[in-house]
Amino acid sequence: MTPGRKWAIWVGAAFALTAIVFAGLIGLVILANGAIAEHVRGSPGVPAVIAFAALAATVGTGVLALVVWSRLLRPGAALAAETKFIAETGRDGAIDPARFPWLAALTAAVNALAERHAAARREIDRQVAAATDRVEEQKQRLEAILRDLSEGVLVCNMDHQILLYNQVALSLLHVAGELGLGRSLFNVVTREPVLHALERLINRPLAEARSEDAAIAVVCATIDARALLRGRMSLVVDADGTPSGYVLTLNDVTREVAELGRRDALLRAATVELRGPLANLRAAAETISSYSDMDVTQRRSFEDVIRRESDVLSARVEQLDRDYRTLTSGDWPMADVHSTDLFNCVSRRLTDAGGPQLVMVGLPLWLRGDSHSLMLAIERLAHEIAAATRAMSLDIEALLGDRRVYVELRWDGAPLSSAVLDGWLGGALPGALAAQTLGEVLARHGSEIWSRAIGESRALLRLPLPAPARFQFTPPQLDLPARPEFYDFSLLRPASADRHTLTRPLRSFSFVVFDTETTGLRPSEGDEIVSIGAVRIVNGRILTGETFARLVNPGRVIPPESMRFHGITDKMVADAPPVQIVLPQFRGFLGNSILVAHNAAFDMKFLRLRQAECGVAFDGVVLDTLLISAFLHPDMEGHDLDTIVARLGIEVPGRHSALGDALATAAVFVRQLDLLEARGIVSLESLLKASNITLELRARQAQF
Repeated sequence: MTPGRKWAIWVGAAFALTAIVFAGLIGLVILANGAIAEHVRGSPGVPAVIAFAALAATVGTGVLALVVWSRLLRPGAALAAETKFIAETGRDGAIDPARFPWLAALTAAVNALAERHAAARREIDRQVAAATDRVEEQKQRLEAILRDLSEGVLVCNMDHQILLYNQVALSLLHVAGELGLGRSLFNVVTREPVLHALERLINRPLAEARSEDAAIAVVCATIDARALLRGRMSLVVDADGTPSGYVLTLNDVTREVAELGRRDALLRAATVELRGPLANLRAAAETISSYSDMDVTQRRSFEDVIRRESDVLSARVEQLDRDYRTLTSGDWPMADVHSTDLFNCVSRRLTDAGGPQLVMVGLPLWLRGDSHSLMLAIERLAHEIAAATRAMSLDIEALLGDRRVYVELRWDGAPLSSAVLDGWLGGALPGALAAQTLGEVLARHGSEIWSRAIGESRALLRLPLPAPARFQFTPPQLDLPARPEFYDFSLLRPASADRHTLTRPLRSFSFVVFDTETTGLRPSEGDEIVSIGAVRIVNGRILTGETFARLVNPGRVIPPESMRFHGITDKMVADAPPVQIVLPQFRGFLGNSILVAHNAAFDMKFLRLRQAECGVAFDGVVLDTLLISAFLHPDMEGHDLDTIVARLGIEVPGRHSALGDALATAAVFVRQLDLLEARGIVSLESLLKASNITLELRARQAQF
């Protein structure tokens, strides 16, 4: 309600109250006059002055009403109108107190209020003007930065409409009217590489999205195919974490790629030219060797020359081939890409196209390449394998090699011959830049595919790729002490395990390997979970595509000594759901699988303290890799996770996070399954017995 309106209400109320008072006084006068007249009629001796007094009271009341109306009510109404006018218009200037002498105090209060209102309005106008100046200054500064950048910059919303661009982008894209605010980005650049990069950004893990290196590489072309562009893309995220757009920075690499093509042609020509003479030399050597009547000395001398030249030429050919691969793989626009991102994209495309199912197994790794063309190449290989072998389910895994990273596709069936693989290389990849063939994509990555059998009934296709520029694994934090061992005998005596379950082979079970990060080591004294990470194991395979990773709001401050271990801060969990939401989600992910953890009693204590209030139960079998390690290697010192990982030669990225430690524990458990089978431990029952014995021994040893 405005000040003017308030004053009008008060003045109106005063007017009404005054009118009521006047009416009452007039009524009293009338009653008094009536009483006096009656008294006069009953008492003729009453003086006439009484009648005159009553008349005087009546006249005085009228005069008083007139004075109140002229001096208070009418000026009050006028003052209310002026106050309302000032409030509505914001007019500067005070009301003249001389106009309302009987309302001087009220006029002064209205003037003071008006002055404060005007001062507040002037301050707001000043702040708005200052903010406008700052925005304009920042705008000019941004325009200057964008103008001076050597890269083209484009900012787009999620509908790919252009919101901002600089002059460099205009020159790079060779456009005039096609580039403009609100227009589609795909009027000027090719659609597929941009959509692929955006898909990778949106679907990448949360931790990776929050890292300093959150942008990813993009290789695309202008819509008229006049220029090949290389750049980076990063998301624009709202305060609630929802992507609202992206920033695309571009450089023209057309000349670089053209030079690469020319060197490519020269190297290929040199290779072909050298292989012909080499074949002739070897044929001549074989021919000379076939004549038996040649002088022995001459034959030996001639043979030595031919063989020596053949070796030199052969070495030269191999060197040229290596140089060619180095040039083509080094100059083609490439970037580090996480295997999980790449495989997820391939899997979704295969599912949408009705192709074979792609099951991600093993531990995630970084590799290097053009992610868009690699995605198309792996997708093509999966389709070709399915068509040739009728295998509708393929495992895909990234493995470390000697200065390379191998991508392996595995299936049930026989391996593929070299002739079949060579037949795939000439086929074009739809959507690839410059209509590249599968063979050209592999050549640019310095890669050759081959297939071989693994075991009696399975086969694989291996695709070698360049190693990443970044460190593959984070160096272990050796200064962090290992979590102390916890003991809980009830974990190895689950009530829900029947006889049939206990006698089943270990490899027939589905396992969920999990780890928690917490505020401390005392769950019974108020420490809470801040993160849960888990991964599924089926048929001895770590299913990288089936993971669980959640931050949890603990409802309390995370101590600095705990942050030192897991790096999770109060700010990171501020908007995370509480354990009452996350624990049922984790129980749903677990399903009927067997839980596996390292030092399992610690993590299970946190789960079971909260399971009742969350409406879930974790009463199944729980296996502990710490106890399994102590059973397998009782004479070795150290059974903490870091020591076991180093002992088994396992390298896992993202250690000392819930998901990273769960992946490390899963890799340890898969290795332990092989070692257990070698010792005759093949059923769940036999493993539980061995774990029980080990648990009792370690608990007793801890007492001494």
